[in-house]
Amino acid sequence: MLELSALLVACSAALLVATWLGYPVWLSLRARSRAHLPAQRLDDVRPTVSIVVVVQDAEAALRPLLESLLTMGYPAERRRILVVSNASRDFTDAVASLYADRGVELLRVMRRHRTAAAAENFVRKYVDSDVVVVVHPEARPRPAALAALVERFADPTVGVAYGREISAALTPPGDGNGRSLHDRYERWLRDRESQVSGTVVARRALYAVRTALYRAPLSAALSPDFAPILTARERGFRAVYADNAEAVMLRERSPRGDYGQRMRTVTRDVATLLEKPHLLDPRRYGEFSFILLGHKLGRWLSPWATLAAVVGLLLLAPAVPWARAAVAVAAALGLSAVLTWDLPAETTLGRAIVLPGRLAASGLATALALVRALAALHGAAPRVPVGAQM
Repeated sequence: MLELSALLVACSAALLVATWLGYPVWLSLRARSRAHLPAQRLDDVRPTVSIVVVVQDAEAALRPLLESLLTMGYPAERRRILVVSNASRDFTDAVASLYADRGVELLRVMRRHRTAAAAENFVRKYVDSDVVVVVHPEARPRPAALAALVERFADPTVGVAYGREISAALTPPGDGNGRSLHDRYERWLRDRESQVSGTVVARRALYAVRTALYRAPLSAALSPDFAPILTARERGFRAVYADNAEAVMLRERSPRGDYGQRMRTVTRDVATLLEKPHLLDPRRYGEFSFILLGHKLGRWLSPWATLAAVVGLLLLAPAVPWARAAVAVAAALGLSAVLTWDLPAETTLGRAIVLPGRLAASGLATALALVRALAALHGAAPRVPVGAQM
């Protein structure tokens, strides 16, 4: 029994080390071997742009959102703003109509759809620009964000560009000072992935897609921001991260809120990747497949590997002192996660206080979302956990 328990811990640790240490090391080495292309200036490329935002009963929030979009620095004659109203029942449509003379167009979906992704399918056939920029209704892009995204399309290999999502509690722009170590690490990964074969991290706040990739309808069960990455790679393009395309997300975060958002995101991402499993074959897609395996699949399996490691440690604890110490540390972290479950992410006590809760929320949501997506693949209809509903 001790040998099997030790093997369980070793295998779990190997997966975690490969995902969180081996993959970044490999990515860093591959990125160093790539030549860096000179940055393009906005004067070099001015494609036409359609800005799409899907709203539902957003009467109070729509006016500041549109004002934010209209202040983004880009020639007015080269862009249009499309407000897709998901059968809103308040004065959302009336507010959008007030901006008609400033380049804002209203498209009303007459039958309310369950998700914004389903409503967004309504607008896909109406866009005729070179690039489509999708903005989350709770995002407030910086004035320079649109130009920063569009500049990426001067590179003919770029099919999708994602902006930088900032918490409402971190609104001052800057070079990352005050950001957590985890945030800086994630930005580093996205930069290196963009250099190698394209990032696989979608940012729902703000992203841009070549219109040819955007027009294909998307199932409501799939991720509208992750799917373009896979479609782009199939068609010979890559997705890149634009660090200077900043958008502030107004929703405050907490471990409980992270849990709900993570549950929905991972469920849709897994379902989306399962639609295109051939992209995991490195013989066909080379480095992109390794990025998917390292940054997506490895992370989805990490919570289960952690659980397996804890089970192995519990079995070893009666006979092995270091296993007892590891179990004690895990128990302390678990208690900390419970106590900080409802605290805001940017608490006055410091981000480190809520870190265990956020990690636990993300891990639990990821583990359950993976099961949920796989169950749906086999025709089951599992109940959504109460904590994942908003």
